[in-house]
Amino acid sequence: MKAALFVNGEFEKDDRIVKQINQSDLLVAVDGGLRHLKNFGLTPHIIIGDLDSTASTDLEYYQQTSVNIVKFPVQKDETDLELAVDYVLNLGFEELLILGATGGRIDHFFVNFLFFSNPKYLNVNIKILTKNSEIFYCKFEQIIQGASGDLLSLIPISEVVSGVKTTGLLYPLNGENLLRWKSRGISNQMTDQKAKIVFGSGELLCVHGFNSQPEIDEEYDEK
Repeated sequence: MKAALFVNGEFEKDDRIVKQINQSDLLVAVDGGLRHLKNFGLTPHIIIGDLDSTASTDLEYYQQTSVNIVKFPVQKDETDLELAVDYVLNLGFEELLILGATGGRIDHFFVNFLFFSNPKYLNVNIKILTKNSEIFYCKFEQIIQGASGDLLSLIPISEVVSGVKTTGLLYPLNGENLLRWKSRGISNQMTDQKAKIVFGSGELLCVHGFNSQPEIDEEYDEK
């Protein structure tokens, strides 16, 4: 099952995001991310967080509906997004789309990428979606679907990502190490509809920039 989590950062829709939202089984407003759902005429299934960025009038409205509101203390050890991710995973969801995770506060911007490197998320499909791109951690053997001309950047989060091999990219890697302080993996390009990345150890972030938009038949479907 797939869940879409809306965070209180910058968010601009494109056709690919519309399609992904339409395919989601659960819509989650992470505190102030509620504004994005409202802007697109969508009703969340869950509103979650310390709710310090959510208007009191919105809370009063949704308290009169079937929307599940999960409130945490303002003083806590995790961000609202981390709490929301764990909450949704405990519901049995296996694929998470994060929208609105970029922009806004720079400290939240960085931590939104870094906490997904936690080993407990290793077997979960988590992607941060932005306009025309998606960001995710690579599995040790990762297949990436796209199109010829798509941009693909491989960014080491650990000090070393060892033995990186790629196929389907314009600039292949043949078992070399990617180092956190070197830009070796930036701005590669897909040469076909599929690319493959294999590596031995480390934490590797992938930024996939799409060169084209999918066709969709309709706007957002209300869930």
